[in-house]
Amino acid sequence: METVKINTKHRKNQISPDLYGIFFEDLNYAGDGGLYAELVANRSFEYYDREGKTDKSNMCWETVGNADFEILTEKPLNDVHTHYAAVQGNAEEGIRNLGFCREGVCLLKEKTFHFSCYARTDKPVRLKAVLKDSTAVYAQTELQAVTSEWKKYECELSVKGSCQQAYLEILLAEAGSVELEFISLFPAAVTPYGLRRDMVEILKELKPRFMRFPGGCIVEGRSFDNMYRWKDTIGPVEERRTNWNRWQVEKYQREGRNADDYFQSYGLGYYEYFLLCEELCAKPLPVMNVGMTCQWHEGLLVELSRLDKWIQDVLDLIEFANGDEKTVWGRKRAELGHKEPFHLEYIGIGNEQWGMEYFERYERFQKVISERYPQIKLITSAGWTSEGEDFDLAVQWMKQNREKAYAVDEHFYKSPQWFLENITRYDSYDRAMPKVFAGEYAAHTQRNMLEKRNNFYTALAEAAFLTGVERNADHVVMACYAPLFGRTNHNQWQPNLIWFDGSSVYGTPNYYVQKLFSNYLGDCNVEFENADGDLQIAASVTADESRLIVKIVNLSEQQKQIELVADRAFGGCEKNILCAPLEAENSHEKPDTVVPRKSLEDSFSGRLELEGNSIAVLQIEI
Repeated sequence: METVKINTKHRKNQISPDLYGIFFEDLNYAGDGGLYAELVANRSFEYYDREGKTDKSNMCWETVGNADFEILTEKPLNDVHTHYAAVQGNAEEGIRNLGFCREGVCLLKEKTFHFSCYARTDKPVRLKAVLKDSTAVYAQTELQAVTSEWKKYECELSVKGSCQQAYLEILLAEAGSVELEFISLFPAAVTPYGLRRDMVEILKELKPRFMRFPGGCIVEGRSFDNMYRWKDTIGPVEERRTNWNRWQVEKYQREGRNADDYFQSYGLGYYEYFLLCEELCAKPLPVMNVGMTCQWHEGLLVELSRLDKWIQDVLDLIEFANGDEKTVWGRKRAELGHKEPFHLEYIGIGNEQWGMEYFERYERFQKVISERYPQIKLITSAGWTSEGEDFDLAVQWMKQNREKAYAVDEHFYKSPQWFLENITRYDSYDRAMPKVFAGEYAAHTQRNMLEKRNNFYTALAEAAFLTGVERNADHVVMACYAPLFGRTNHNQWQPNLIWFDGSSVYGTPNYYVQKLFSNYLGDCNVEFENADGDLQIAASVTADESRLIVKIVNLSEQQKQIELVADRAFGGCEKNILCAPLEAENSHEKPDTVVPRKSLEDSFSGRLELEGNSIAVLQIEI
């Protein structure tokens, strides 16, 4: 029997109150086609070829019948959306939207949809909005375009029946012609700010303390025009620019993923990110462009002498989030409907940059921001890896400039074995250095990206690693798995914490590790000793005033008999056990293959039978 001795009177380092969070990046269709609930792809006919070789403004649209369909630009809706559709034909002819990933609209759960569009016509004409497949019509409604000026039309579509893959059609109800713009279809069951409710709810279960957004490499972009600029993403959605997603062009396409229709409508923008943080009770942690594109690709640099507008973007964001209505950007937030500030505390300057070209830019940002807003905690980058020359350079810079950053963002996508070998990684970190933000990590099983699995083995390794994070949570102040979401069969990256398709969403074994570790956490570490020194046991013990949280990971294939011994009597106990074959995974068809088993004991004896390859999280009254 293995004995774990706990000294509840010896309270050690404090646990960071913001330890566990989430990281959202618009990768794997996580934004448009995912969390953002819009169902019409290319709703404003603004998709474009980043190389200027072909016209993509009609992408994801096709004609119905013999209708004439062309894209015009002569009299646009506004200066941002300059393309619109001109449709002419007979009754029951028009255009059809193929949906995101050309998968149409799933009608299995949603029974009411909100349709809207802008239309104009020289001669009044009746139109129909229809949801149908090749065999049946599931919903339709009629409206009449009556004016030669752009006018918004809205209606509800009530669905009869279920269908995995229907399509939205906008048809002429009689012979005629019409011009259409900003065609939109939303499920009725969304958040007030347009997000899929089921995807928000699965995030709520994690109880994240913070949310890092909007990326990731998407912040950097692949060109100066492609860089993520937060001011493009607020205000009326009809006035937000369309940007191509940098994950549209990626080496993983060669491994079976075509993402040519992956764009950002910015319907999910900074205002929505802040509202999501508020709903999740998570602190916002925006990551801002530091004047660099992705160093893995073009590696373009904004000249140091021209950084002012990028720095000003950060200053304006802080004012937008925290300023009152007397400030320019605080007033803009209030005009959007949120009078109270968002209480922004953290900002990441740059994503995954490295080298002195990054640090010299970071220092320009830090100097101005810290002088203007000294209360803002700035996070710098340790680069793309957790060791090696680039990482060593980052450590050297931090030793010389420790006062210039609150925390450093470390990333590690490694094998499960690496996580097991690095459980004690943070035990010897210099506490005088900036604190650590483990901003992107995941255990990867294979070399080929699309063969990497979210199996229980990876989750077990991550759980063991997180016990070491918790023991050092005075210095490792934040941690989040990455990526967060993946659209099934249309992802550019895996593994991912949560998988979704048009109708459902499920958590992986890794998700349930994150949920257990986040939901059960004390406010300080407690001294404990594994008396037998079993290296196949990883553990952490935290506590608050009335409870102990004991987390034990059994890395052996053999069952372990564990006895917890403390200096005071145990009360009731809530046990959560996560155990499965190492190759086990969850799926849309079987989302509960790997989930925690929960049990309650009125009086805990201290003894625990821990299955081989398992994770136990105990909440014990003291």
